[in-house]
Amino acid sequence: MGIGTSKDKEGTQGNLSTERTDNKTARKHQAGRKQKSQAPEPVTADLIKVLLDHFFPDFNERLGNIPEPRCPERIIYSKEHLLYLGLSMFLFHCGSRSQLESERRTMTFFHNLLVLSGTNEERVATAETMSYFMEIMNPADSLELLPGEMTKRLICSRVLDKYRNSDREFLIAVDGVHLCTKKGRRPNAVYKKIGDETSSYYYALEAKLVTSNGMGFSLATVFIENEENFVSKQDCELKAFYRLEKVLRERYPRLRICFLLDGLYPNKNVLDICERNQWGYFITLKNGNLPLLREAADKQIRYNPEQSVDYSPERGVYQHLSWALNMKHKGRRTHLLICQETRITENGIETKFFVWITDSRPDKNNAVQLAREARCRWKIEEMFNIQKNGGYRLSHNYGTIGFAMKNYYYLLQIAHLLHQLMIRSDLFPKLQKKFILQQFAQWPAETRAFLALMAKTTLRHFRTIKNFVRRLAESFRNQLFSELAINPEALGKIRIRLDSS
Repeated sequence: MGIGTSKDKEGTQGNLSTERTDNKTARKHQAGRKQKSQAPEPVTADLIKVLLDHFFPDFNERLGNIPEPRCPERIIYSKEHLLYLGLSMFLFHCGSRSQLESERRTMTFFHNLLVLSGTNEERVATAETMSYFMEIMNPADSLELLPGEMTKRLICSRVLDKYRNSDREFLIAVDGVHLCTKKGRRPNAVYKKIGDETSSYYYALEAKLVTSNGMGFSLATVFIENEENFVSKQDCELKAFYRLEKVLRERYPRLRICFLLDGLYPNKNVLDICERNQWGYFITLKNGNLPLLREAADKQIRYNPEQSVDYSPERGVYQHLSWALNMKHKGRRTHLLICQETRITENGIETKFFVWITDSRPDKNNAVQLAREARCRWKIEEMFNIQKNGGYRLSHNYGTIGFAMKNYYYLLQIAHLLHQLMIRSDLFPKLQKKFILQQFAQWPAETRAFLALMAKTTLRHFRTIKNFVRRLAESFRNQLFSELAINPEALGKIRIRLDSS
């Protein structure tokens, strides 16, 4: 019995090993067929270098102009080197300085970092060295302007022209975001005392240029913080908005702006600011806000049923838009737009109300478009959600000593801007075609043309944003920049367009 059992086991194991071999061979053949059905892939890390050279050719020059806060005799790593290292922490979704410490330990990472920074260090700086630089570098002299200047460059290059509203204004959403919380009283932080415990909160008020298809680019940032450690009246979002207005007016004096604001802002000072600067606005009204204005508006709509229109943006969704004109509020005239949205779902019929006061005069021809523009305000909340939960880890405490928190915040905004340009543009398929023409020059023209037709957009090729960022990090760690990234003649002239869908 023992021998028979042993033979049975040997036979079973032999069958299993044969099945495993067959399955492995089948998987190899299947993977081979998939590879043949896809166009050859260029070095993914090339996207970083090509994108910076194309849209922001003076990026390294701006980094080099940052005032040096360190003692000259102790400098080992250049400013550009350390700033690119910090930027890579967010570009590759490391999530912490300790993870960046692991990612940087390849010779390929070192060489690619030197190509980006244009410097000649002997090794990659540690995450602690980078963090020390972030702590002592005053962002007011350096990084504070950079995200907004990059957005301004896109505006001046007319890359974002297609995202202007019906009045040729850019939609600028303004909202506050919570960065992190620390126990105890911290210098300049907004604090709150609950019982016997005091906690310090770090906030920022962000103005983002948002688009209807879900993009958002940082335009200006004002941090919500107390000027002194002990104050009777602390800083708040509304006070920060008044400072933000001055920043926008000084940096973008000719920019046509339409503000998208929440229910905190329908006051006289905000409306005065918009009128004085000739800025448009959509201010969301929550339930219970400005009850007298709402009552007067409802009365006008009842007596003027022609001030309404019905619209269905998609199947199962119906909107009834109505508006009241020339309403008196805080000593000035404004208009009120109401959207009643009915949505048919599996759980039944859901009805939502959206109400805005606006300087744009609604009518039957533009009411639908105005409501669509007003609802773009939630795009900034979506941006913050991506930055908190999409790999950037905005709420992570990268450092609160000195200026570290602010500098990391600006680097995160730059990384998010670059990611959006990589994902939403047609750069990747164009690099694929250039790569095919360069690598397979000896192949017949018909074959190269066939492969070029198989080039896909970034998301279609990588399937998900998470997978794209992972592949981008792997490429930067293990593949040197190709000739397309470091040789302008090999790349040739290229025009990068954003996808407006």
